[in-house]
Amino acid sequence: MAAALWPGRGFPWPGLPIMAGAFVVYALASTRTGRPSISPEVARSELRVIWGWAILFRLALLPLAPELTDDFYRYLWDGHVQLQGINPYLYAPADPALEALRTSWHGLINNPTVSTVYPPLAQAVFLLNALLGGTLVGLKILWVSLDLCTAFFLGRVAERSGRDPRGVLILYLWSPLLIIETAWNGHLEPLGLVYVGLLLYVGARRWSSGLALALATLAKFAPAAALPPLWRRCGWRSLVAFGVTMALFYLPYVGAGEMLWAGLSTFAEHWRFQEGAFAVLEWVIPGALAPRVASGVIVLAVIGWTVWKSYDLERALFWILGTGLLLSPTVHPWYVLWALPFAALRRNRGWILLTGLVLLGYWGLESFHTQGIWPQPLWARLMLWVPVFALIGLDAVRGRSGLRG
Repeated sequence: MAAALWPGRGFPWPGLPIMAGAFVVYALASTRTGRPSISPEVARSELRVIWGWAILFRLALLPLAPELTDDFYRYLWDGHVQLQGINPYLYAPADPALEALRTSWHGLINNPTVSTVYPPLAQAVFLLNALLGGTLVGLKILWVSLDLCTAFFLGRVAERSGRDPRGVLILYLWSPLLIIETAWNGHLEPLGLVYVGLLLYVGARRWSSGLALALATLAKFAPAAALPPLWRRCGWRSLVAFGVTMALFYLPYVGAGEMLWAGLSTFAEHWRFQEGAFAVLEWVIPGALAPRVASGVIVLAVIGWTVWKSYDLERALFWILGTGLLLSPTVHPWYVLWALPFAALRRNRGWILLTGLVLLGYWGLESFHTQGIWPQPLWARLMLWVPVFALIGLDAVRGRSGLRG
């Protein structure tokens, strides 16, 4: 409904209030699950309702063109150039060497002077999509299918660990952020999240866990930070599986040499958006790169802590990915999806709240489309981060993180 009523590529009114209303309904629905006295028949019926509505939400948005993003043009471009036998890491879309390959939508690719940042598994999917016709709808169908697979894994993890799958699934499947960013905006996060879900499902199975973590990393790099705790829990076989999988997927692209990392390096050095705790680091630590180094050091310290304490993979990933997001200089709304599986499994109120408030990032949509500038007013960032940090801190002090059932 929010997508259908969205006013188009302009001022996000009444879009943001509609999204806020959807999040309130979602939050209220989540509090009505997890009652232990309910009969098994009613619980199964509720699960069918949760899955049924989740599928309908996604089907309703699949045919709609994205209004909040243009990232999908890069996905289509990377697949298009690979179909012509070009290594996507070698050239940025604006490079004159690729002028003959430009399409009718080439001018809509964002950051055209920066070469691709997406890892090889994502590139393989982009190529497959190009072979099948190179449509956005094709990619969105794949993302939604993977999204539903992720939910299946999370439900099984919940059952195995004694948690109510109804509460977990409603927090994941009905998340407005997840539905908007996958079924509508077509972001590729489900390609990595499905392997995070698989990793949680297979647990400490040594070869399988290493393979799953590698595939998640080959979709987006962030999960690689969980390699040390994976080794701590699963041993050297998981490292071998991880390394071999990474090498096999990178092999077709090694001809790009140092250009393999050019786009990622540019992103890491210069990008920033809707930053949270990173803004505090900038205020405390002077210098252009020093705050980024400091945030990296803190994340490394958290990784070391998870290894030292021998956290299980769910808890380690929650701490590592969560810390990385809170300290990141760039927090686009869809980035928060990496924390959603863990927030759903742990019923973590602060992180669930973040999945709703992070949509404030779309406030500057009109200015971006008309002037190429995305404003980030202080009031919007305060509205986003102050409640989230306050709730996370409050729950930490009280020693709990769950939603009331």
